[in-house]
Amino acid sequence: MKALYQKIRSLDGKNYGLYKSLSDKPWDFGDFSLEFLHVQGDPYAPASRIMVKAPLQNLGYGPEWSSSFERRLALSDYLLRRLCKNVQERFPEKDGAVSLAAPGPEMLVRNSLWVDNGDLRACLQVRLPADGRKIKAEDAAEILTMVLPDLVSASLYNDGTAAGKAAGANSAIGTAAGKAAGAIGTADGLQDFFRVLDERREIMEQMNERGLVAFVPDGAVLPRESGLSENPMPNAVPFAAPPEMSVTLSVAGREIRGMGIPKGITVITGGAFHGKSTLLQALTKAVHPHIPGDGREGIVIDDSAVRIGVEDGRSVRDTDISALVRDLPGGVSTKKFCTASASGSTSEASNLLEAMEFGSRTFLIDEDSSAVNFLIRDHRVRELLGDDREPLIPLTDRIREFAHPEKAENANGAASNACSFIIVAGACGDFLGLADNIIVMANYKAECAKASEKFTFENSKNGLPPFAAPVCRDFDNYVNPLLPALRPTSAVERQVKVKLSGDTLLQMGFLTSDTTKAGELIDKQQRLGAGFMLLNLCQGANSNKSDSEISNGDSQANVKRNIRDTILALHEKMKNVGFRNLPQGMSREMSLPRPIDIACVLFRLRKYTKA
Repeated sequence: MKALYQKIRSLDGKNYGLYKSLSDKPWDFGDFSLEFLHVQGDPYAPASRIMVKAPLQNLGYGPEWSSSFERRLALSDYLLRRLCKNVQERFPEKDGAVSLAAPGPEMLVRNSLWVDNGDLRACLQVRLPADGRKIKAEDAAEILTMVLPDLVSASLYNDGTAAGKAAGANSAIGTAAGKAAGAIGTADGLQDFFRVLDERREIMEQMNERGLVAFVPDGAVLPRESGLSENPMPNAVPFAAPPEMSVTLSVAGREIRGMGIPKGITVITGGAFHGKSTLLQALTKAVHPHIPGDGREGIVIDDSAVRIGVEDGRSVRDTDISALVRDLPGGVSTKKFCTASASGSTSEASNLLEAMEFGSRTFLIDEDSSAVNFLIRDHRVRELLGDDREPLIPLTDRIREFAHPEKAENANGAASNACSFIIVAGACGDFLGLADNIIVMANYKAECAKASEKFTFENSKNGLPPFAAPVCRDFDNYVNPLLPALRPTSAVERQVKVKLSGDTLLQMGFLTSDTTKAGELIDKQQRLGAGFMLLNLCQGANSNKSDSEISNGDSQANVKRNIRDTILALHEKMKNVGFRNLPQGMSREMSLPRPIDIACVLFRLRKYTKA
């Protein structure tokens, strides 16, 4: 610390660009070291980025906290929230000298703070002070050698003292993270975070054994304060499992009762504003673990589950949608469907079949956000038009075959390809006769429809060919046509940059992907994480090819690998070591998306030309 202080003081009054000399080496602070990952070029540029690195034992944590993924995630997420709270209390103003993006209620692998190999790495943004365009050394030394060590001491050490407990009593973070009722900063808080993750793992194992795709515990709080808030609604009706679907799981030495949703087709119905979509939204959010106190931390669902809905205008390239869309007028084949702007029904069909291709087997659908002609086909219209004048095959004609391929007529599907559907249907009654289970929501309370209340639906497949699960495409063949566009967008850029235009339009060189409805990406950090991971994978596909091989679409220069296996391999590595080994992986605030969400971004990549 003394060496850094002396270095900063020696720069007083000099040109602002000399701040860059601070990045020449790491600076020793005793228990931890400080490294400058990026130093801003002038006072008005984006803030500098620093990394604090410390062995866990220096901070008072035993080696067990790096022994499993659940423990690493619990410790990292818990400490990040403590650090973020203290930073925001010290610098509450916008564009403060030190800043750190506040995490939402999800517990994710984030490069802002991650534990691996016995070390903790925390990254923050620091605005280096200036007097005009001259270095203001006294203020810089105070921030880096006084304020920063105080933040580290108050946030990252394992003291377990009364002061630590008091630190978590009040939170300045305006999200559900701030509602964790003192969990952040308390001695017991870390154990609570680990308990949530460990119980989630055990519940997932028991769900697989019992043939369940989702579990909602009694007492869960599903509604949020508002559509713009992730905080639980005060005085909300706690969830209670209907007796017909209740299960009791033995988890961590205690029994947890709740609603188990079996594999197959489950329809959620009920009147408007009675909680149908609220239940579906809680299940959708449950693909990520949530912090203690969120109200949804005990909800667990198949971790590959995907919300499927309409996505007008999305790009589709070479996706086989023939299972749901016959050849289009003019002889346009749907075996390798391509469009720069899909319609509502073709976009939803593409979303479903691409997710199936990647290996997802649980799908959540709300009729309010779906194309009607994707879901159902009125019998009067069917009689009038017949099949020869209607290319769309409604989901009602295929869903039983998707869910139970081993029982289908002329079955050629395996039970391992069986898909599960959780569908909100308040008006599309055709699904009631196709459902394996019916949940009725009334005043935010779940009930089960009796067998006698199930409607009969005469489902005719009208001579449809048997459905075969999509085969995952080769990664190199898929990305090869995109690689010529994966280059810097200006002569001054030395490498391909990943950017976000607005909140959701991801840009990689001359490629874009509209991620507004891509999988379950929750924020900018996850979108950037997906972008940098795909950039790394695409550049790897190009590493052993010449320009002529790329332009000719030759994939023989690399070993064949499909999209799923390629993404899963990188994702598994990053679950262990975080973003530090990913090129540019520490340059921006990022979090780790699920493999299926990365694939959703990939399937939406398209070329663009600068105006």
